[in-house]
Amino acid sequence: MRRTGLRGVLVGLVVLVLVGFMARGIRAEEPRPSTDLSVDVLSQYVWRGFALSDDSVVIQPSVTVSYRGAYVNFWGNYDTDRNNEHDKSLDGADWNETDFTLGYTYDGLPYGLTLDAGSIYYALEGDDSFELYLGLSATCPKTGINFGLTVYREISHYPGTWVELSAGRDFELPWHGATLGLSASAMYLDSDDEGAYPDPDDPDDAFSGWLYMQLGAEINIPVGRYLTVTPEVYYSFSLSDDADTLIEDGSWDNHHDHFFGGVRLSFSF
Repeated sequence: MRRTGLRGVLVGLVVLVLVGFMARGIRAEEPRPSTDLSVDVLSQYVWRGFALSDDSVVIQPSVTVSYRGAYVNFWGNYDTDRNNEHDKSLDGADWNETDFTLGYTYDGLPYGLTLDAGSIYYALEGDDSFELYLGLSATCPKTGINFGLTVYREISHYPGTWVELSAGRDFELPWHGATLGLSASAMYLDSDDEGAYPDPDDPDDAFSGWLYMQLGAEINIPVGRYLTVTPEVYYSFSLSDDADTLIEDGSWDNHHDHFFGGVRLSFSF
């Protein structure tokens, strides 16, 4: 009953936010839509602590169009040489994932809070997945640190609730308008699917607990007016012995921690 109630609350909140805010009256001065194009070239694809590639470069293009707080994003993953320890039939280069995100951001809440709500559709090689999400974030005026809390609810395959805590801060660098971004995030998983995320202590039960933490560092280097080049590096690691086992079993490289990085090219107009 508790999990069903949480699902209903999340669905209702997301629908109300998207319908209510996107239906607001048109202001006298129409803002222009913005478009962000980017591509990340990384040494590994890591999703929520799980390595979904091994010993290959991945290319991840992304397109985001936003207007008056509403946004649409397309994201994909191209593995240049699949090598899955769990499925030897997966070999060679392949485009193996396309994600579609529809959301709305509202920054008019009290105390400088920003609300972000929407949905993510994961088109995968196996069963597709669909999530709803709802998040709050704010920047501390004294420290400049941005704090966030986001709840994701999977409502099709692999049902479960993911809770992410995040923090990050940008630092100006003394050359070429560059900035250093440092970030940290931790994820709690309350799964309803013992087949996808089993409890290592009881395979007939689903995993529930803190799953992983990820630390990141990025240097954003503007090149001209529209282009930004961003070297990036990340370290992801599990947060408990049970999480060790779960992430190792679900990762293509059979590891519970992952050090990876690369470079991002982004173009905004």
